[in-house]
Amino acid sequence: MEGELLKRLLADPARWPFYLLLACGVIFIVKVINVIAEKFAKHLSEKMREKKGLLSFFKAAAQIFAIALVIYIANAIYWSQVANQIIPSPSKKPINTCSATVEMVITSEDKGQWHFADRGGYLIFGSNDHELLVASSEDSWGRPVAINEYLYRGVFQMDAMDSAVGKPVEMLKEADYVQVTFHKMPPEAVLVRGTAICLINSELRFELTFPKQKAKEKKLFLRDLDSFRKGLK
Repeated sequence: MEGELLKRLLADPARWPFYLLLACGVIFIVKVINVIAEKFAKHLSEKMREKKGLLSFFKAAAQIFAIALVIYIANAIYWSQVANQIIPSPSKKPINTCSATVEMVITSEDKGQWHFADRGGYLIFGSNDHELLVASSEDSWGRPVAINEYLYRGVFQMDAMDSAVGKPVEMLKEADYVQVTFHKMPPEAVLVRGTAICLINSELRFELTFPKQKAKEKKLFLRDLDSFRKGLK
């Protein structure tokens, strides 16, 4: 974090007077505490010689401790705020990349193992009829995984021109649903189980579990996004 702070200072000279003033303020406070401590030590020495300094010692020590604690707390709060401005939390960073590894298992008697080179799919974070983020691929894979169970698998990527690029990750809290489609999948396929693992900016990882359902025109939906939203805090 120290390196990031130094980079920010070097890149933004307009902040130098502010940080210089802050440093002077901290130095002044430290000097005042030192002066108080020296006077206290001198006073304590005199009192100890008079055998009257024990109560004064505890009283003054408590005062100095309180002053130091206040300064420490104020300093911690200030620098935590500065750090949040310079190094925002992952959910506040702009979206640059998003990849989604999607696996949907449907009821099917198909026993073939295929690479659908020209039949991919997509994953959408949506709100009403508005697409917040889209990840897609031109190809996908299919293979049987159990009796009457067939797996469709795709690795989807967000396009660099997607509307989500540059917006904060936390804007995905507005999503009402996640939609998945495989172009090779039957229009009314019955989903047995499904998972989509999304990785945003190579920092935030979300595992989305799709409930059992019947596809509508090859579209599968996840509408319970409470755990996803909690992960964006």
